[in-house]
Amino acid sequence: MAQKSFDDPALRACMAQYLATAVALDEAADLGAEPRDVLELAEAKAMAGMALRRRLGELGWSVSGPQHTSL
Repeated sequence: MAQKSFDDPALRACMAQYLATAVALDEAADLGAEPRDVLELAEAKAMAGMALRRRLGELGWSVSGPQHTSL
């Protein structure tokens, strides 16, 4: 698969949506918003992250090496 340009309007839109949702979640958490509102924003952030990752994959991006997660 040939790598496509990352200068893509759909990619920029996905990035903007992810960042806007992340900011909204941070602000809600900082202000002590209702737990349900925080959960809804967290879900929206996760969905925006999945859309961003999908678009990056469509443009030829892939994760290199093992992914490590720790809590």
